[in-house]
Amino acid sequence: MNRTLLVALSFCMAIAVAQPVVAQDAAPDSKIVVPMEALPRYGSLVSAWYKKPVYDLNDKKVGVITDMLFSGGEINAVMLDVGGFLGIGAKHVAIPANDIVVTEKNNKTWLTINTTKAIVKKATGYKYDAKEHAWKKVQ
Repeated sequence: MNRTLLVALSFCMAIAVAQPVVAQDAAPDSKIVVPMEALPRYGSLVSAWYKKPVYDLNDKKVGVITDMLFSGGEINAVMLDVGGFLGIGAKHVAIPANDIVVTEKNNKTWLTINTTKAIVKKATGYKYDAKEHAWKKVQ
């Protein structure tokens, strides 16, 4: 009984001493984000491109998309892995996102680009720097 009374008194004391929590107003220039009621118009999904192969116009594989670079809500470039085997000797190059096209033939779709693997392999290579969370030019 004394124990129950002690717990009840401690609880009442904690409530009496506790400071009220004051809600902070958002800064006057900040924007409150409200979820969308409907999806905006879009052409494709990132998941439809990520880790997908990209082919030249002769249906020869050029590389695989390993990352997408975006700014201001738009995808500017894709990082294409154009070499190596099981990640060894891999070379990543930046390709303008607008140059990759979704191609459809015989009810199948795939990603294509108007270039060749030989041209892409000669391009500037990049390596991902995990510490800086950025792609760095390979020297």
